[in-house]
Amino acid sequence: MKVIVFGGTGMVGSEVLQLCLGAPEISQVVTIGRHLTGLTHPKLTEVGHQDFTNFTVVEKVLADADICYYCVGVYQGQVSKELFWQVTVGYLEALLASLEKVNPNIRFCLFSGRSASPSERLPGMYPRAKGRAEVKLNASSLKGKYIFRPGIIAPGKVASKKTISTRLFEPIYKMLPFLGIDAPDLAKVMVWTGLAGGADKVLENGKMRKLSRLPLSNFLQQVRSQ
Repeated sequence: MKVIVFGGTGMVGSEVLQLCLGAPEISQVVTIGRHLTGLTHPKLTEVGHQDFTNFTVVEKVLADADICYYCVGVYQGQVSKELFWQVTVGYLEALLASLEKVNPNIRFCLFSGRSASPSERLPGMYPRAKGRAEVKLNASSLKGKYIFRPGIIAPGKVASKKTISTRLFEPIYKMLPFLGIDAPDLAKVMVWTGLAGGADKVLENGKMRKLSRLPLSNFLQQVRSQ
């Protein structure tokens, strides 16, 4: 299988990327991003792309992919309101437009958040923006749509990428681990769900914690049966 990874330099995306490189079911991994990861691997091809409002120039790369792992995001408060909406919703909308044109059969795995509000009735910019992104994906004609809603995310291998928000939530997560999930476990559920395929689904934090403890064979069987 050929997979595309967006956000491969981020806390979750980097874990997804490493798992994809190690998965025997995956023969080709392509990262698309403004910054290259700098990794070298026989499976890996890196594509630099600056304009995330237009993916026309990379449509040839997108056209034959089996799975897309979309881990692009930005923390609220680190950028302006306008840029936050553009990154969270606008970039995704542009990518979906290209995929609908060149590869509607792709399986799309969206890194979302527990508080995502598709109805946009919850207060706050983050729940509304994440919710709108989910609505855009679900309204698309793509064959497979998988949404992942983690709570607090504990960093894995890329500890250097801890943000202020991550550090603030660390004590809470240690005391109440059920409120979140480790980044490697989240990545495992995302990658394996993409490989499993099956019906469209939304996976909440608690469900992902349970699935992450299963061996691959049991995981695939359970996800495909849902």
